[in-house]
Amino acid sequence: MQPGLILAGVLIVAGAVGLAVAVRTRWLQSDTLKKCLLLSVVAHAVLAVVAASIGGLSPASWGRSTAGRPTMVVVVSEEPEGSTAAVEDAGNETESAAPPDDVVASTVTASDADRSTKEIDPSEIVPLLEPPDDEKPDVVPIDASKLTTTLAAGDDASPYSRRGASRRAAAMALGGSEETERAVLRGLAWLARAQSSDGRWDAARHGAGVERTVQGQDRRGAGARSDHGVTGLAVLAFLGAGSTHREGVHAAEVARAIEFLIARQKPNGSLAGDAEFFAALYCHGMATIALGEACGMTGDERLREPLARAVAHTVSRQSPATGGWRYAAGDRGDTSQLGWQVMALSAARNAGLQGLDTSLARAGGFLAGVSSGRSGGLASYRPGERPTAAMTAEALFCRLLLGLNPADPIVTEAVAFLEAMPPDSGPFNAYACYYGTLAMFHAGGPAWGRWNERMQRAILPGQRSGGDLDGSWDPDRVWGGHGGRVYSTALSVLCLEVFYRYLPMHQGRVARVAAVAPLP
Repeated sequence: MQPGLILAGVLIVAGAVGLAVAVRTRWLQSDTLKKCLLLSVVAHAVLAVVAASIGGLSPASWGRSTAGRPTMVVVVSEEPEGSTAAVEDAGNETESAAPPDDVVASTVTASDADRSTKEIDPSEIVPLLEPPDDEKPDVVPIDASKLTTTLAAGDDASPYSRRGASRRAAAMALGGSEETERAVLRGLAWLARAQSSDGRWDAARHGAGVERTVQGQDRRGAGARSDHGVTGLAVLAFLGAGSTHREGVHAAEVARAIEFLIARQKPNGSLAGDAEFFAALYCHGMATIALGEACGMTGDERLREPLARAVAHTVSRQSPATGGWRYAAGDRGDTSQLGWQVMALSAARNAGLQGLDTSLARAGGFLAGVSSGRSGGLASYRPGERPTAAMTAEALFCRLLLGLNPADPIVTEAVAFLEAMPPDSGPFNAYACYYGTLAMFHAGGPAWGRWNERMQRAILPGQRSGGDLDGSWDPDRVWGGHGGRVYSTALSVLCLEVFYRYLPMHQGRVARVAAVAPLP
């Protein structure tokens, strides 16, 4: 043991014994103030000797040059294992969601000659824990102007081709019914009535930001400023039923919403609006998906430049070390956040933007890091955590978007895991139901028919009838408080549009269900 440590130990023990003796005797009962001051001086002297014994008499930086620009690493920590974002951390299920321990690491440089307050350049923000240089993937910043387009509107390969006149026939053939279609139309009618005059859906006005302390965690009403996120979800619901900003029953509503999003896009490409820090990237992802699908469905050249800038912002926020996304640029990532960003990149690719393969490949690498199970089909919120149904569903849908064969054992294992926890088996969770429905539909097979029946049993009875709220869904008791009525209604409509929203990726393996058993 070092002599310094021995001396420090002796001084600490001696000081403690002396203080105990002083307190237990009557020494402090006279001239108390003077004696307390004396004890304070002695205690500080002892601490100084202890510090010098352990750390040496000279700081390590004394005598060294300070030329150049020193680097300061700043770590901001917010409520370990608890704080979360609004609408979409909303993703994990009641029994399984593991809200994040929010750690944002960034590198900030400054010099004595430059101490003015200024906005940090996103390109300077890097992960605190980085792999060795020889293990880092090559990072090529994406210039929005270089994201070229190749897919023309109306291409037969468009995944949106069933949203038009053939929509009802697709629903009837793949498990929908007259009841599901009526529910979709009523849900869209409520969304149209709920839209604000400036084109947005006001999240707080429709119940967002209500704190329900899910899993005992107080998230301080996150989601109240998620207007851009819920506006993106509402637009996706209209687009899913065939209405674009150019044509359709709700063309006027979609046009106003898209104008709202584009007009408020930030110089860096973000579509997050005024969303809170933990909700911002979620809102950006949802709005970007909406912009991407509108562009892909119509081929409107006016949307390509703002879409390209939004996608460039998405890519700039991806971790070069893990391939994941979380809250700030370089965060190591979580599966809940990744799902929205992969869908945004996929929608942009469907609109004809190129240059996204590297980013999508890195996303696949992140999914490998959260996988578990015999075949790797289960997924957790973050690496090392237990798998959950919501995250398994989100990861499965992302893997299918990234090209995984629906016949792969990964898919089989994930489907079996999800089927054991259908959407009507507990408190309704719109987020988990949304990703589960997408994943099961595109995986196909007999399991889809069973899931579809349970999905409809969970969603249809909850639609409101009569009054101003007719056609809407109350915010679910899991995460709906953060997103509000627009969030819950849009996700419910999107689930019921699954039959025609995208071309199925299972290549004919969907169980053909002519009708679902009558609801009780």
